[in-house]
Amino acid sequence: MGARSHVARWGSSLAVRIPKPVAEQWGVREGSRIEMVPRGDRLVMRKEAHDLDEMLARMSPETLHGEVDTGPARGREVW
Repeated sequence: MGARSHVARWGSSLAVRIPKPVAEQWGVREGSRIEMVPRGDRLVMRKEAHDLDEMLARMSPETLHGEVDTGPARGREVW
């Protein structure tokens, strides 16, 4: 799905609104991180991938949980 928007001023920066249907289809919402890559006369926007090292650095004893029992082995699992 494509949509048109326009460039507006936001403080000393410029901003482009993402129409709601496009944001929903793309899976972004307020606070989502995106990356913008200029490609000639185009601007490619993509959702920023999660950084595992950054996520692990935020881990703390409060965010850890214990093991979860998923029941007995089924099939040929080796435990």
